Amino acid sequence: MVKPNPESRIVCELLIPGLLGPLALPPDQHIDTPVLDRLLARGERAQSPGTDLESTLLGRFGAGSDIAASAPYCLAADAGDWNRTGYCMHADPVHLRADRDLLRLFDARHLGIEIAEAQTLIAELNHHFASDGLQFSAPTASRWYLHCERPPALQTRPLAHAIGKHVDGLLPTGPDAAHWASLMNEAQMLLFQSTVNQQRETEGRPSINGIWTWGGGVWLQPSTDLSALPFDRQLPRQVFAEHPLASGLAEAAGISYASLPSRRTLPPQAMFANALIVIEDLLNAVLDQDEAAWITAAEALDSWFAQALNALRTGHLDRIIIDSCHGVCWRVDRSHPRRFWRKTRSLTHHLLSAPG
Repeated sequence: MVKPNPESRIVCELLIPGLLGPLALPPDQHIDTPVLDRLLARGERAQSPGTDLESTLLGRFGAGSDIAASAPYCLAADAGDWNRTGYCMHADPVHLRADRDLLRLFDARHLGIEIAEAQTLIAELNHHFASDGLQFSAPTASRWYLHCERPPALQTRPLAHAIGKHVDGLLPTGPDAAHWASLMNEAQMLLFQSTVNQQRETEGRPSINGIWTWGGGVWLQPSTDLSALPFDRQLPRQVFAEHPLASGLAEAAGISYASLPSRRTLPPQAMFANALIVIEDLLNAVLDQDEAAWITAAEALDSWFAQALNALRTGHLDRIIIDSCHGVCWRVDRSHPRRFWRKTRSLTHHLLSAPG
């Protein structure tokens, strides 16, 4: 058994965006997650400042600092040779579909963008906007970035907040909003006329006819002590995730980073010690409003929660933190699983009682 450090705790923090939906499941919907149900019942529920995955990650790594922009850290993960200077924004390629008199947004996850298509569109955008001090880049086919000579005075919404929704009311606001809207309208017209989209439409594929800009800022060094994470200082800290923001922030903070192992395999108990683990399976189902996929993903993760609970019981962990990235988290200490008097409720109960 691993002896707990009396001065600090060996913690595993699991960020599970989408854990609380929102999904409209019926109250009697059965979800087979006995371990997670037990952890949530016997742990301590508390408020969490993060309202989505990006704000939660930024809060963990930059608590008390000026770090509030996701784009530079995602870009650092996607383009390792980027020099970490200047202002950049996400400029994610999207499909805008007319829905009555409004536009509904669909993100790149289902557009099947090829890297050659992305590079051609980026070249056309850069040729058109060179005189405006804007430069686009596409280090991956589905994640694009915009570099600006002058930071625009804008308040933007994360892409995840707009997926599947009408964009009216979600567009950037602020002193530069009108000028920015004009630039993005030009970008839409250019994309519409591109031979790339003409070919996609001929093939019956949705066009890449819009850009969603958000999360702009500059690269800053996070607080190296990570005061928001009560990790044991005598053990190496580690981050496991697929999200580029987690990778970029871990690099900036000098913390070990690795991709998640397959959810079909059981992770070793040692993986949970002093770890921040980001699992997005539930979030993707929520973004698609796919109830069946959400249930499947939730049930598949229960073996991971079982392994984390085993690590708690054997002394490899002192605490598990389960954060929904939706304003609510649970803290489970080593003594909490013995609270047998606490009523266990189904995951559906927590969905229905989630913050609006």
